[in-house]
Amino acid sequence: MSNTTVRSLAILLSHNTLSYITKITEGETTSFSDVYDYSVDFTNQNKTEIEIEHELRSNLTLLQNYDHVHICFLSTSINVVPNHLIQHPLEDLLSISNYNPIQLAIDCPLQNEEASIVYNIHYPLKDVLLSLPNLQNARLYHSGKFLIDYGKINSKDDEIYINLMHQKLEICILSKGEFIFYNLFETKTKEDFLFYILYALNQLNISPNTVSLVAFGDLLYSPDYYDTLKKYVRNITFNEEDKSLGQYFTLYKLFECELFQEH
Repeated sequence: MSNTTVRSLAILLSHNTLSYITKITEGETTSFSDVYDYSVDFTNQNKTEIEIEHELRSNLTLLQNYDHVHICFLSTSINVVPNHLIQHPLEDLLSISNYNPIQLAIDCPLQNEEASIVYNIHYPLKDVLLSLPNLQNARLYHSGKFLIDYGKINSKDDEIYINLMHQKLEICILSKGEFIFYNLFETKTKEDFLFYILYALNQLNISPNTVSLVAFGDLLYSPDYYDTLKKYVRNITFNEEDKSLGQYFTLYKLFECELFQEH
Protein backbone atom coordinates (compact mmCIF):
# COMPACT_ATOMS: atom_id res chain seq x y z
CA MET A 1 0.00 0.00 0.00
CA SER A 2 1.55 3.29 -1.08
CA ASN A 3 1.80 6.23 1.30
CA THR A 4 -0.06 9.43 0.49
CA THR A 5 2.21 12.35 -0.38
CA VAL A 6 1.18 15.78 0.93
CA ARG A 7 3.00 18.87 -0.32
CA SER A 8 2.87 22.17 1.54
CA LEU A 9 4.20 25.67 0.92
CA ALA A 10 4.78 28.44 3.48
CA ILE A 11 5.44 32.01 2.31
CA LEU A 12 6.46 35.08 4.30
CA LEU A 13 5.76 38.40 2.56
CA SER A 14 6.36 42.09 3.13
CA HIS A 15 6.72 45.04 0.77
CA ASN A 16 10.42 44.24 0.26
CA THR A 17 10.86 40.63 1.37
CA LEU A 18 9.85 37.20 0.12
CA SER A 19 10.82 34.03 2.00
CA TYR A 20 9.45 30.54 1.57
CA ILE A 21 9.95 26.91 2.52
CA THR A 22 8.29 23.71 1.28
CA LYS A 23 7.39 20.55 3.17
CA ILE A 24 6.74 17.06 1.86
CA THR A 25 4.98 14.45 4.02
CA GLU A 26 5.02 10.83 2.89
CA GLY A 27 3.31 8.60 5.42
CA GLU A 28 5.11 9.26 8.70
CA THR A 29 8.14 10.85 7.04
CA THR A 30 8.40 14.63 6.74
CA SER A 31 11.13 16.59 4.95
CA PHE A 32 11.70 20.32 4.51
CA SER A 33 13.44 22.25 1.79
CA ASP A 34 16.01 24.93 2.52
CA VAL A 35 14.57 28.36 3.23
CA TYR A 36 14.68 30.71 0.23
CA ASP A 37 15.13 34.39 1.09
CA TYR A 38 14.64 37.17 -1.45
CA SER A 39 15.05 40.77 -0.29
CA VAL A 40 15.03 44.08 -2.11
CA ASP A 41 16.70 47.23 -0.83
CA PHE A 42 13.95 49.58 0.27
CA THR A 43 14.76 52.73 -1.68
CA ASN A 44 11.65 53.15 -3.82
CA GLN A 45 8.50 51.41 -2.61
CA ASN A 46 6.88 51.11 -6.05
CA LYS A 47 10.02 49.64 -7.59
CA THR A 48 10.48 47.33 -4.61
CA GLU A 49 6.99 45.88 -4.90
CA ILE A 50 7.43 45.41 -8.67
CA GLU A 51 10.50 43.27 -8.00
CA ILE A 52 8.66 41.20 -5.38
CA GLU A 53 5.77 40.81 -7.83
CA HIS A 54 8.15 39.60 -10.56
CA GLU A 55 9.62 37.00 -8.20
CA LEU A 56 6.14 35.72 -7.26
CA ARG A 57 5.16 35.36 -10.91
CA SER A 58 8.40 33.75 -12.13
CA ASN A 59 9.68 31.53 -9.33
CA LEU A 60 9.04 27.95 -10.46
CA THR A 61 8.70 26.60 -6.92
CA LEU A 62 5.93 29.08 -6.13
CA LEU A 63 4.10 28.26 -9.37
CA GLN A 64 3.68 24.58 -8.51
CA ASN A 65 0.50 23.14 -7.02
CA TYR A 66 0.40 22.28 -3.31
CA ASP A 67 -2.08 20.57 -1.02
CA HIS A 68 -1.62 23.35 1.55
CA VAL A 69 -0.47 26.92 1.00
CA HIS A 70 0.09 29.33 3.89
CA ILE A 71 0.94 32.99 3.38
CA CYS A 72 2.09 35.15 6.27
CA PHE A 73 2.40 38.93 6.09
CA LEU A 74 4.97 41.11 7.83
CA SER A 75 2.71 44.14 7.78
CA THR A 76 3.50 47.05 10.10
CA SER A 77 -0.04 48.42 9.79
CA ILE A 78 -1.67 46.44 12.59
CA ASN A 79 -4.05 46.63 15.51
CA VAL A 80 -4.85 43.93 18.10
CA VAL A 81 -8.64 44.02 18.48
CA PRO A 82 -10.81 42.21 21.09
CA ASN A 83 -13.16 39.71 19.46
CA HIS A 84 -16.29 41.48 20.69
CA LEU A 85 -15.37 44.42 18.42
CA ILE A 86 -14.43 42.40 15.36
CA GLN A 87 -17.90 42.74 13.82
CA HIS A 88 -17.09 46.36 12.96
CA PRO A 89 -15.60 47.12 9.52
CA LEU A 90 -11.98 46.03 9.60
CA GLU A 91 -10.80 49.17 7.83
CA ASP A 92 -12.36 51.26 10.63
CA LEU A 93 -10.69 49.14 13.31
CA LEU A 94 -7.32 49.63 11.65
CA SER A 95 -7.81 53.36 11.09
CA ILE A 96 -8.18 53.81 14.86
CA SER A 97 -4.40 53.51 14.99
CA ASN A 98 -4.05 56.32 12.42
CA TYR A 99 -2.92 54.08 9.57
CA ASN A 100 -3.56 55.73 6.22
CA PRO A 101 -4.29 54.78 3.54
CA ILE A 102 -5.88 51.42 4.26
CA GLN A 103 -6.26 49.45 1.06
CA LEU A 104 -7.23 46.00 2.30
CA ALA A 105 -7.73 45.07 5.98
CA ILE A 106 -7.78 41.41 7.06
CA ASP A 107 -8.24 39.82 10.48
CA CYS A 108 -6.11 37.01 11.90
CA PRO A 109 -7.63 35.30 15.00
CA LEU A 110 -5.34 34.50 17.91
CA GLN A 111 -5.36 31.11 19.57
CA ASN A 112 -4.56 32.02 23.20
CA GLU A 113 -6.35 35.36 23.37
CA GLU A 114 -9.93 36.49 22.76
CA ALA A 115 -8.66 38.86 20.11
CA SER A 116 -7.56 39.14 16.49
CA ILE A 117 -4.80 40.98 14.67
CA VAL A 118 -6.24 43.33 12.05
CA TYR A 119 -3.66 44.23 9.41
CA ASN A 120 -3.21 45.86 6.03
CA ILE A 121 -1.96 44.14 2.84
CA HIS A 122 -0.02 46.19 0.31
CA TYR A 123 -2.30 46.59 -2.69
CA PRO A 124 0.04 45.35 -5.49
CA LEU A 125 0.80 42.16 -3.56
CA LYS A 126 -2.90 41.48 -3.06
CA ASP A 127 -3.50 41.65 -6.82
CA VAL A 128 -0.62 39.29 -7.53
CA LEU A 129 -1.82 36.70 -5.02
CA LEU A 130 -5.33 36.75 -6.48
CA SER A 131 -4.02 36.32 -10.01
CA LEU A 132 -1.92 33.20 -9.35
CA PRO A 133 -4.23 30.14 -9.46
CA ASN A 134 -2.16 27.99 -7.11
CA LEU A 135 -2.14 30.71 -4.41
CA GLN A 136 -5.76 31.85 -4.53
CA ASN A 137 -6.92 29.36 -1.88
CA ALA A 138 -4.03 30.00 0.48
CA ARG A 139 -4.66 30.60 4.16
CA LEU A 140 -3.58 34.09 5.22
CA TYR A 141 -2.00 35.10 8.51
CA HIS A 142 -0.16 37.92 10.19
CA SER A 143 3.27 37.07 11.63
CA GLY A 144 2.28 38.39 15.04
CA LYS A 145 -0.13 35.49 15.58
CA PHE A 146 2.71 33.03 16.04
CA LEU A 147 4.70 35.10 18.51
CA ILE A 148 1.62 35.90 20.62
CA ASP A 149 0.35 32.32 20.56
CA TYR A 150 3.79 31.08 21.58
CA GLY A 151 3.73 33.07 24.84
CA LYS A 152 3.64 31.14 28.11
CA ILE A 153 0.23 32.30 29.24
CA ASN A 154 0.48 30.56 32.64
CA SER A 155 3.87 32.01 33.55
CA LYS A 156 4.17 34.02 36.76
CA ASP A 157 7.03 36.12 35.39
CA ASP A 158 7.27 39.13 33.12
CA GLU A 159 8.31 37.94 29.67
CA ILE A 160 9.21 39.55 26.36
CA TYR A 161 9.35 37.59 23.12
CA ILE A 162 11.20 39.11 20.17
CA ASN A 163 11.52 37.97 16.58
CA LEU A 164 13.90 39.80 14.23
CA MET A 165 13.29 39.16 10.53
CA HIS A 166 14.75 41.15 7.63
CA GLN A 167 15.21 44.30 9.75
CA LYS A 168 11.68 44.01 11.13
CA LEU A 169 11.36 43.50 14.86
CA GLU A 170 8.34 41.86 16.47
CA ILE A 171 7.85 42.43 20.20
CA CYS A 172 5.33 40.58 22.36
CA ILE A 173 5.17 41.22 26.13
CA LEU A 174 3.40 39.23 28.84
CA SER A 175 3.05 40.45 32.40
CA LYS A 176 2.70 37.52 34.81
CA GLY A 177 1.08 35.40 32.15
CA GLU A 178 -1.20 38.12 30.77
CA PHE A 179 -0.69 39.33 27.20
CA ILE A 180 -0.33 43.12 27.28
CA PHE A 181 1.59 44.25 24.18
CA TYR A 182 2.46 43.41 20.59
CA ASN A 183 3.90 45.55 17.84
CA LEU A 184 6.12 45.33 14.77
CA PHE A 185 8.85 47.88 14.05
CA GLU A 186 11.15 48.72 11.15
CA THR A 187 14.77 48.59 12.35
CA LYS A 188 17.76 49.72 10.31
CA THR A 189 20.49 49.55 12.96
CA LYS A 190 21.27 47.73 16.19
CA GLU A 191 20.55 51.02 17.97
CA ASP A 192 16.99 51.00 16.55
CA PHE A 193 16.66 47.37 17.62
CA LEU A 194 17.71 48.14 21.20
CA PHE A 195 15.65 51.33 21.43
CA TYR A 196 12.31 49.68 20.58
CA ILE A 197 12.84 46.87 23.08
CA LEU A 198 13.84 49.15 25.96
CA TYR A 199 11.18 51.72 25.09
CA ALA A 200 8.41 49.11 25.14
CA LEU A 201 9.58 47.76 28.50
CA ASN A 202 9.86 51.26 29.96
CA GLN A 203 6.35 52.23 28.82
CA LEU A 204 4.97 49.15 30.56
CA ASN A 205 7.04 49.66 33.74
CA ILE A 206 8.89 46.37 33.29
CA SER A 207 12.54 46.23 34.31
CA PRO A 208 15.05 44.89 31.76
CA ASN A 209 16.98 43.49 34.74
CA THR A 210 14.20 41.10 35.75
CA VAL A 211 12.27 40.37 32.54
CA SER A 212 12.83 37.05 30.77
CA LEU A 213 13.55 37.59 27.07
CA VAL A 214 13.07 34.82 24.51
CA ALA A 215 14.58 35.54 21.09
CA PHE A 216 13.88 34.16 17.63
CA GLY A 217 14.89 35.08 14.12
CA ASP A 218 18.03 36.75 12.82
CA LEU A 219 19.30 37.58 16.32
CA LEU A 220 20.59 33.99 16.48
CA TYR A 221 23.18 34.85 13.85
CA SER A 222 23.75 38.54 14.65
CA PRO A 223 26.41 38.71 17.39
CA ASP A 224 26.58 42.52 17.28
CA TYR A 225 22.88 42.79 17.99
CA TYR A 226 23.07 40.14 20.70
CA ASP A 227 26.06 41.75 22.44
CA THR A 228 24.30 45.14 22.38
CA LEU A 229 21.13 43.67 23.88
CA LYS A 230 23.00 41.68 26.52
CA LYS A 231 24.37 44.91 28.02
CA TYR A 232 20.84 45.94 29.02
CA VAL A 233 18.77 42.75 29.36
CA ARG A 234 20.14 40.09 31.71
CA ASN A 235 17.98 37.08 31.00
CA ILE A 236 18.12 36.14 27.29
CA THR A 237 17.32 32.67 26.01
CA PHE A 238 16.88 31.06 22.59
CA ASN A 239 14.92 28.07 21.43
CA GLU A 240 17.79 25.66 22.02
CA GLU A 241 15.76 22.61 20.97
CA ASP A 242 15.77 23.59 17.32
CA LYS A 243 18.04 26.34 16.06
CA SER A 244 16.43 26.25 12.61
CA LEU A 245 13.04 26.88 14.19
CA GLY A 246 14.61 29.78 16.03
CA GLN A 247 15.90 31.59 12.95
CA TYR A 248 12.91 30.74 10.75
CA PHE A 249 10.39 30.57 13.57
CA THR A 250 7.46 32.03 11.65
CA LEU A 251 7.86 29.93 8.49
CA TYR A 252 7.99 26.64 10.39
CA LYS A 253 5.06 27.64 12.61
CA LEU A 254 2.92 28.18 9.51
CA PHE A 255 2.87 24.43 8.85
CA GLU A 256 1.28 23.81 12.27
CA CYS A 257 -1.81 25.64 11.02
CA GLU A 258 -2.65 22.59 8.90
CA LEU A 259 -3.92 21.02 12.14
CA PHE A 260 -6.54 23.76 12.61
CA GLN A 261 -9.41 25.04 10.51
CA GLU A 262 -8.44 28.70 10.24
CA HIS A 263 -8.52 31.17 7.38
